[in-house]
Amino acid sequence: MTKPPTQQHDNTQRMPGPPPSSPPPTTPPPVKPMSAGYSITQHMVGLEDSGRPHAPNAKVAQWQGLPLFAGMEDDALARFQAAMEPVRFRKGEQILKQGEPGEHMFVLETGAVRIVVRNAEQTVVFEKIISAPAIFGEMALITKEPRTATIVAEEPARCLRIAKPTIAELFTRHPNTGVFLTRLVGERLMETSGIRKVGKYEVVGRLGSGGVATVFEARHPTLGTPVALKMLSHALVFDETFSEHFDEEARLVASLDHENIVRVLDIEHAYGTKFIVMEKLTGDLLESLIDNGPALEWQNARRILREICSALAYSHAHGLIHRDIKPANVFLLADGKVKLLDFGIATQPGGTSGGKIIGTPYYMSPEQIGNLPVDGRSDLYSLGILAFELLARELPFDGDTLQELLGKHMQQPLPNIRLLVPTIPEDLAEFIERACAKRPEDRFQSCLDAQAFLKAAAEMPVLNKFAMSALTVTYHTSKRELVERVLAEASRQLADTAGVAFFLAHRDATE
Repeated sequence: MTKPPTQQHDNTQRMPGPPPSSPPPTTPPPVKPMSAGYSITQHMVGLEDSGRPHAPNAKVAQWQGLPLFAGMEDDALARFQAAMEPVRFRKGEQILKQGEPGEHMFVLETGAVRIVVRNAEQTVVFEKIISAPAIFGEMALITKEPRTATIVAEEPARCLRIAKPTIAELFTRHPNTGVFLTRLVGERLMETSGIRKVGKYEVVGRLGSGGVATVFEARHPTLGTPVALKMLSHALVFDETFSEHFDEEARLVASLDHENIVRVLDIEHAYGTKFIVMEKLTGDLLESLIDNGPALEWQNARRILREICSALAYSHAHGLIHRDIKPANVFLLADGKVKLLDFGIATQPGGTSGGKIIGTPYYMSPEQIGNLPVDGRSDLYSLGILAFELLARELPFDGDTLQELLGKHMQQPLPNIRLLVPTIPEDLAEFIERACAKRPEDRFQSCLDAQAFLKAAAEMPVLNKFAMSALTVTYHTSKRELVERVLAEASRQLADTAGVAFFLAHRDATE
């Protein structure tokens, strides 16, 4: 199986790839073909249900033609349909009234309705007829605003209707149906006449979407500062354990302050979900460089990996294991500096996924797959896979099924990257091999160790051929303080210079 190609990117921060229609199943995963959705973060949820899923029916294909339901799994759509009640309206009968509270959403199955909007003087300012299949009244599910239009049956109409409490119960029992609400909020945020606002932030555009969240560009209304709004998928909001976890980790991420980690500025709760407000970045994803950019110079590759190690070492020291290191979560600023993105599924050291597989299968460590406690060495494994892909321009493990792919991470030896990249420096090949060891104890024991290894390797070309200069300073004891001050300053300036070793010695005066 081949990893799905990356879509073309613009030069702004985003989360690439189309959102999956519903979370994949629990471990052990069934044998099924993998889809493009697996190129993005997956939250693999096992939904407990005493009853059997509703079987797909003939309406499913028709509903999937509606934009808000497009791409939803048959089972999720069938559950949605089963939760709705059928209602009929005679020609000319009023269905919704402008200004009244909204408590229901409707799916128009047959017939047509007329939408009428009046201003304060009761003058008609908008009028339109829509025919089945169509959705109306859906804004009642995400705002408490009164109805903005009157809707009347233009001809006999048959609808399915669902109330706010019913849909909340549906999403709680079956979080994968919440994908609908995520798409609804996303579409309304982007419409000129839509909501266009999250808390105090004005939405400008969409930056991208993934399995866990959708990211929008927005501006602070007073300062005009551009920001990125990350909206958590409703499929996860209604998963109580994940939602609680998300709140806790969001607070921890907001406390991080490191030059190689995207800054979290604020958190907003709106439209039944949560938004993280982040600094907006200009540049491109590492994923785009791998897919479309030129081959990296070895020193540049080392620098990128060192900066990721630095970010991870900092986050690990502050109690956060990222769990989703991959090229799509590494951003390269215009000056080449690295910014690590998306701590949305981060956990504390020793944490597990509670019986769920959380991560991106192409990059997951064996302990993630096995639902074992993870520490910083799990992120190092994912970084090793990233490094392999960065330098070889292909992933080390693939499979026709999810089960096959995960099995290779668990058991199959890492391919020898020297066969794919004969010119690769030995230190980079060794870095990948050690980072990708199956057992955590065989890897670098920390990201600081990995960073130090790469830093030393960067200096090796200088140290292989070296020269030595010696300096002897003879001085009267009365000038000792001056000489020591000058030498200390020289030592300080040379201490962090690659390829230079500075030795300072002293001998006292003799009689």
